[in-house]
Amino acid sequence: MLPTRPSVMIIAHGSSVSDGAQEAAMQHALTLQQSNRYGHVDVCFLVRDHATPNLPKGEVFLLPFFMSNGYFVTRRIPDLFGLNEGLRICADRQLYQCDALGIDPELAGIISSMARDVCTEQGYAPADIHLVLVAHGSEKSRASAEATYLQQKTVESRKEFGKVSVAFLNEAPFLDKWLYDQPEEGSPLVLVGLFAAEGPHATEDVPGAIAKWRKMTGSKLPAHYAGAVGTRPEIVKLIQHSISRCAAKFRRI
Repeated sequence: MLPTRPSVMIIAHGSSVSDGAQEAAMQHALTLQQSNRYGHVDVCFLVRDHATPNLPKGEVFLLPFFMSNGYFVTRRIPDLFGLNEGLRICADRQLYQCDALGIDPELAGIISSMARDVCTEQGYAPADIHLVLVAHGSEKSRASAEATYLQQKTVESRKEFGKVSVAFLNEAPFLDKWLYDQPEEGSPLVLVGLFAAEGPHATEDVPGAIAKWRKMTGSKLPAHYAGAVGTRPEIVKLIQHSISRCAAKFRRI
């Protein structure tokens, strides 16, 4: 007899050097399991799980815990799970691939919430801040930039903040140069990391760039880093809604 509740597999990059890069996905999986909405919830880390993980029978929703539709989402996951256009139907198992975290339509709301939290803590009016979305970026692939600019456009459409910009660690506009170009009399900066977890990029590179900028320039322009978006507890609801959209999409086929 097939399970009556669907299962979920969160698929993340993982890290061989940082436990923090894996904690967010594992915590979200635990919360999803405790919700009792799903039969089985597990996490697959691609840096360590090179073979297809054991999957339960019935419906299994694969959630790419990635910030863009790059190689891992469009090639690695489909190859690992034998998907064809995000789908694999077997006699006792149905696999469905959801949207990647970084292109989810609900992510902008979480980004905005993080910025508002900083505003509340610092006594700023949201309309008076300059929100900066900081992402990995790549000089080889446009996927990270495309996802970041998508979120920028969506956040801008909410008309909450004075200005919304983007900066990257590995492509232009580079975060370190972007900071150096900011006027001393500019609006307070609130930086949100478009990272899935608290790996080195989120916990070292972004704070390090801010600290270096301050040391080299002596700038007194307020700059506040809100952390990595993927660690937020609201991500669990985003995942639940992503699964619902995915189910509706494929069940129409």
